[in-house]
Formats: sequence, structure tokens, C-alpha cells
Amino acid sequence: MLTKILSNKSLHLIGFVLFYLLLIYEYFFFVVPYFEDKGFILQLPVEKIAIGLILFSILTIRIFYLKQPSSFIYVLSIFAGMSFCVPSIIMYQFAGTSVLIPILSIFFILALSTKYLDFPKIKSVNLKFSEQKYILLGITILLIIPFFITYGFTINKDVFSFGSEIYDIRADAKLHSNVMTSYFFGQLTKVLLPALIVYGLLRKNRLLWITGIALMLYIFMINPHKSVFMSIFVILAFYFFKDFYAKAGLMIGGIIGLLVLTILFTTLSGNILPESIFVRRMFFLPVYISDHYFTFFHDNHILLSHSILSPFFDYPYDLDPALLMGDHIYNNPLTSCNTGIIGDGFMNFGIIGSLVFSLIAAVIFRYLESLNMHHSFFGISFLFLVLFLNSALFTILLTHGGIFFMIIGLFFFKNTVNISKK
Repeated sequence: MLTKILSNKSLHLIGFVLFYLLLIYEYFFFVVPYFEDKGFILQLPVEKIAIGLILFSILTIRIFYLKQPSSFIYVLSIFAGMSFCVPSIIMYQFAGTSVLIPILSIFFILALSTKYLDFPKIKSVNLKFSEQKYILLGITILLIIPFFITYGFTINKDVFSFGSEIYDIRADAKLHSNVMTSYFFGQLTKVLLPALIVYGLLRKNRLLWITGIALMLYIFMINPHKSVFMSIFVILAFYFFKDFYAKAGLMIGGIIGLLVLTILFTTLSGNILPESIFVRRMFFLPVYISDHYFTFFHDNHILLSHSILSPFFDYPYDLDPALLMGDHIYNNPLTSCNTGIIGDGFMNFGIIGSLVFSLIAAVIFRYLESLNMHHSFFGISFLFLVLFLNSALFTILLTHGGIFFMIIGLFFFKNTVNISKK
């Protein structure tokens, strides 16, 4: 019964529209009153409100009324719409941010769901589960050893209070980090350990899923990024409900439920922190930062001179882009302000860069779709979509494990759709 309710596409549409209205309410009555001094202003230009409604209608029609390539892409489109497109439309309507941001974010969803990006079948070596298990464990051990050597087993349980001490512990961890721990961090927390958890649950192998969860918690305690801790719950949540449409309902209902709970929490307790983290930081702050990227780099695109094209172009600034924007926005060169593929693409090559980077991201997800993975692995794809909306393209591919995920997926997750029936 629950699965049937969660799978109802009409309810998905209602939930999507309700989310849009709730987020407008939050911007008017929470974000602006509490954070106007941080740049979140309120304007009511009729023409922008009308254009925003047109953009929201286009987005809604593409996701819910036109045929999607697969249910996998359907779920990804809904989340991209809720997490970035809708907030960017609202910020354009009521805060005067660039109209290019919602237009380009909608382009990403159009590219993601186009029928012209069907990926051809790729042949790969079919490994037995016994081989896969030991290879995954072996790679994990090799990658986790540098963390054991660098940080040892002295762990701080204070990280679970999620207070300000987290930032002190994280700063200390950064001081002791090295090339291997910095690079392996993303490969482990975004790909290998989530894969161990899912594969272990799927194959009813306690060694795998217990190892995966234990090492995720270990990494969180030595270098406490909240995303690592929350990833465990994301992976587990998407493990259930084999129907992707049910996963979509779970996601929409979960986001709206958290939104309502944070509103109630602020009303009853007077503590605005949960609502600030969930509403302002998750939905509106990425758009606000992206708008600053569009303004700052409007006439001085850096052509990847800070990255893979540095041998060919001179990078004109002393700080890397994230710290440069932190200094520009908050007058603090120690504050890192990352942006997603749209802001990253614009920073490097202008509008063409945003279009091309969005297209590359869409191709990657269509490649993952073509692998015919078991539905339980969706949580890993979901985590990468979050990265694409909040991090630079080549950082995701090289540092956060994007390329690693595509390779691991080809040899370990491909054609596992019926694995539970074997």
C-alpha cells in the first residue's frame, strides 16, 4: 500500500508544486527576515515573477508530463529540480539574481532527459561475486591504510554533537592530511564504502556492510564532514523500495517533511539553526553563491587556468576560485565558496561553459543509467548528483571519485538489476 502511494506520479506533481510554494513561504518569512544582512533581499517585480512562473511551468512539464528515458532519470530530474532549479527560480523572482541560473539549470534537466543521449551498451568482464567481494575489500584496505597511518585510532566522539567543535577537528585533520588521504577521501566516502554497504546488504554479507558503515564512521570521526555521516542514511534510505517511482515519492515526501519539521522546530523552540541549515544552506545559498560567480566572472573567464589547462593559460589570481569567491562575498579568504557545474562552467568559459559542463554531467548520468544497475545502488548516483550541483566538474571527476565510480560501476554494478533474484 505504501509503495503504491509513493509511486503515484500525480502525487509527485502535487508534492513538487507544494514544495515550490513552501520554499517561497520560507524565503519570505524566514530567509529574508533572518538573513537580509547576508544578501538575501526581497523584491516584487511583476515581470520577473511572471517569467519565473513560466520557467517553473516549463520545468514541471518536462519532468512530469513528457516521457522520461527511464525511471532512474525521472528521480534524478526531480531532485535536480527541487534542489537547484526551483530555488534558482525563486531567487530570480524575488532576489534579483541572474535569470541565466534557472535557465541553465533547466537546460541540465532537458539534457539529462533527452532521448538523444541514449548510451550504447558497453561490454565488460563479468566477475563472480566471490571475486568482486575480495577485490572491493582489497581496494578498500589499500585506500584506508594511509588514514590509519596518518590519524591512528584516536577518535573524538564529540563530533556526534554536531557543534562548533566539528570545525576545529576538521581544521586539525586538514593540517595532518597528505596527498593520499586528501585524494582517497572522496574515493572511499563517495564510492567504495557506500558500495560495500549496499553490496553487503544486497548479498546478505555482514562482513561487507558492517565494514562499510564502520569505516564511514571512522572517517567521519577523524575528519568530520557532515556529508559523510549523512551519506550513510541516504544510502540506506534509497536501498529500500525497488520501484524507482517509490523512491521518487520517498524523496519528495522526505524533503517536504523535513521542511515542515524545521519550521515547527523554529516555531516551538526559537532555535533557527536546523531551519537555517536545511532551508538557507541547502537550497538558497548555492544559488546566491552561483550568482556571485556569474557577476564576478562576467567578463574575465579563467579558461580552466587553475586546473587542467594551467600549462597553457596563466591563472590571474593568488587564491583558488573557491577561496577567491569567499574573499569576494564574505571578505574572508579562508572561507571556501564552491559552486556547481553551472557556476563552474560560467567561471571558465561563460554561458558556453555552463552548457558544455551540464551536457557532460548529463552524459555521465546517462552512462550510469546504461549500466543497468540494481535499484539499491541508486543512493550512490544520488550522492554524485548532489556533488554536481555543488562542486566543480573536474573536482568531482578527479578528486571526489567520479571517474572511479564510472569504472567501478562498469565492472561491479553493471547488469545487477536482477541480482536479488539469483
